Amino acid sequence: MKEKIIVVQRLLAEKGLYQGEIDGILGPETLAAIHKIEGMNPQLPNTRKIAAIIQLGANEKGIEAGAVDGLWGTQTQFAFEELVFLYQHGRRRSAWRPEEIVPANRWPRQNSPEFHEFYGRRGENLITIDAPYELKIAWDLRLRARKITCHRKVAESLTKVLENVRNTYGENDINSLRLNYFGGSYNNRLMRGGTQWSTHSWGIAVDFDPDRNRLRWGRDHAAFAHPIYNEWWRCWEEEGWVSLGRRRNFDWMHIQAAEL
Repeated sequence: MKEKIIVVQRLLAEKGLYQGEIDGILGPETLAAIHKIEGMNPQLPNTRKIAAIIQLGANEKGIEAGAVDGLWGTQTQFAFEELVFLYQHGRRRSAWRPEEIVPANRWPRQNSPEFHEFYGRRGENLITIDAPYELKIAWDLRLRARKITCHRKVAESLTKVLENVRNTYGENDINSLRLNYFGGSYNNRLMRGGTQWSTHSWGIAVDFDPDRNRLRWGRDHAAFAHPIYNEWWRCWEEEGWVSLGRRRNFDWMHIQAAEL
């Protein structure tokens, strides 16, 4: 809630209605400024007043937030995150046009003859790369890592992806968006619930933030399905990596260097 109130205070200050501190506290001065907005119903719950100011402010900045009704839905959430990005970076987020991406690599189709010829036997041709930012081990956040084990043929590409993530988001956003919650890479095992070998067995797949992107979750639940992660996906897709979530709408944590 504090981050929402900070955005509301910024929007009100831009209108000259609020002169207090941008502190994220819904105090008397902030409420008084909210009530100066034309048409604001003072009987609404404070949560709806906050949502309405965000909707109004976003729409005025050309960020589509839908009706100014104080009801918090997916469009309002998107508008709020766009406002946060705008205030943090001084610019709007780049438009997402995945159809314009020409991937640098064309990885072979999973479990095809070309796949096995290209990658060889499971568990072979593995090397260790340096991660360009510190990773938190998702299943035990007390642990940290700066190394990733992967297949030598994807090592350069994986390094480039993570460097682009670092350069795009910076340390603070990487942490707040949990882009450093590492769920693993090489693991010689079958697909979960399947009979074929997982691409993890070749060291050509990585998982991130598994707790918020669970195997059976679709776009309505998975964190990585949200538009705030568009630039995260751009970094991967420019290198040809494939998201099971974006392609099949499940297992949003999983990204691999193999076509489906």
